[in-house]
Amino acid sequence: MNEQIIRNDELDKSNAIVASNAEIFRYAISSILSQQHLADTVLTTSNWSSVQAHLLRAHCTKLAVINTDVLNGQGHGMMRRLRLSYPHLRIIVVGQTRERMKILSLISAGAHAYILESMPMDEIAKAVRMVAAGHIYLPDMVGDLSAPEPDSVRAEGALTRRQQQVLQLLVGGASNKEIAHALNLAEGTIKVHLSGLFKALGVHNRTGAVASVHAQAY
Repeated sequence: MNEQIIRNDELDKSNAIVASNAEIFRYAISSILSQQHLADTVLTTSNWSSVQAHLLRAHCTKLAVINTDVLNGQGHGMMRRLRLSYPHLRIIVVGQTRERMKILSLISAGAHAYILESMPMDEIAKAVRMVAAGHIYLPDMVGDLSAPEPDSVRAEGALTRRQQQVLQLLVGGASNKEIAHALNLAEGTIKVHLSGLFKALGVHNRTGAVASVHAQAY
């Protein structure tokens, strides 16, 4: 079987869940959570329905590590529903994609971290610790824009690619300091980008920017 079976009386005590089709990955993440004392009990599963059932019953669950292989290509929507239903749940997404906008889309939908499957285990452990401590984690390559979009080819009022990155992290609840860390930029630089995107969106603050994004989504 590829799902850890635990007794009903243990469900309410579980405070972490790991979901992936790969048994070796589930074992590795569970070991990190236990060794780092980040979870008293860990439930592992290979399917999304078990994640949903567990969260409905175990309200004390604090951390979810979810591989994209159980999301059936619907990561953004599933992250948004998780964040709305369980606002205190810390969510880590694990996957293979290196596409920046897809990664940032997951963060803006509610995930607190994106981890590449190919990352060394010590880096994965670092990411898990950061998220458990209340921070946002992104791999270094997300902040490396080797081919930025020139401002001269943008339509008036459009955001630069960097501003889009900042906005998506902002919508995900990241502070200026967390955005700076995620994109490997100085905090002062983030403030400059925020000023530019506020102007482009026609808003005056972070709340207005978030409201603007939500308005466009509906």
